[in-house]
Amino acid sequence: MRDWALFMNGIYEAVLEDISSEQSKDPELTLFLQPYSGSAIARLRDNVPSPASPVTLYASTTDNLDTVRYTSDIVGWEDKTAMTEARQQEVAEIIEQYQTEEGGLYFDAAASGAISLNLLSVQKMVKLKEPFSVSELIKISDGKPLSTNRSHSGGYSYVRRAG
Repeated sequence: MRDWALFMNGIYEAVLEDISSEQSKDPELTLFLQPYSGSAIARLRDNVPSPASPVTLYASTTDNLDTVRYTSDIVGWEDKTAMTEARQQEVAEIIEQYQTEEGGLYFDAAASGAISLNLLSVQKMVKLKEPFSVSELIKISDGKPLSTNRSHSGGYSYVRRAG
């Protein structure tokens, strides 16, 4: 594991539940998240995670922005705009088979019209039995806790867990 993690704010719970459910049946199954961002998640791009060197993901849901409800290992990162047609087809087929709530492989974020560039490969997605406040996550950038005053989904932060 690394000395930092990634927090993603406000992912649809149905998407996370699909992943969690499928991976509970097959813990080595790699599935995908597609954050709405037209720019690369730089730390993942510059030091791509792998199953041997994953990055922990903490996620809140759209209905509970101030609470971490899910966690997983990020085991890969790809720029969707640079993927070959064969890779696009492979990912699309996996999403169609296992992630019905995801709605397919997409390249633009419908809400904002921005390009959706990042594709995160994840394993071991679990819904936490004891969710915790996002304030227990400390931002790497300034050493301060994440704010619980969250009103909109989207965005991410590089964090570490307090304690």
